[in-house]
Amino acid sequence: MAYVSVADLSARLGAPLYARLTDRAGGASADDTVGQRIVDEAEAEVDALLAPRYRTPLDLAAHPELAPLLRARALDLAEYIAWKSSPFVSDPPQRVKEVYAAARGWLAAVAAGAAALPAQDTPAGPARDDGTPRASSQPRVFTAAELDGL
Repeated sequence: MAYVSVADLSARLGAPLYARLTDRAGGASADDTVGQRIVDEAEAEVDALLAPRYRTPLDLAAHPELAPLLRARALDLAEYIAWKSSPFVSDPPQRVKEVYAAARGWLAAVAAGAAALPAQDTPAGPARDDGTPRASSQPRVFTAAELDGL
């Protein structure tokens, strides 16, 4: 389940600014394909920052209470990405930079365990190997009795 949609990004920026930041030709008409790429990049960044602690993407069907929070943080990242990727803007406004830095900082703190997701049940842990040594074996092919006399 997606954390944020193109419609959410458009509503956050407002139609004129959304058009300016997503149009790659003239900066006047909205391009939802570009908007979707921005949203996808923001969601991937959220997942990358949370992956050390949680299995990503987080399951919002199992944890619907996280949807508003993750939507807000993903939009913080998407707004910055939209500003940075626009060929018609030289630099994002300071407010956008600060919100982006705060969102990344909070997501990193959650991944480090310094902050917690306000979930009713703890989301699943990481799916990848965490570096802890693991040992496993299979049954012996040859036992001492089978090798008697060799």
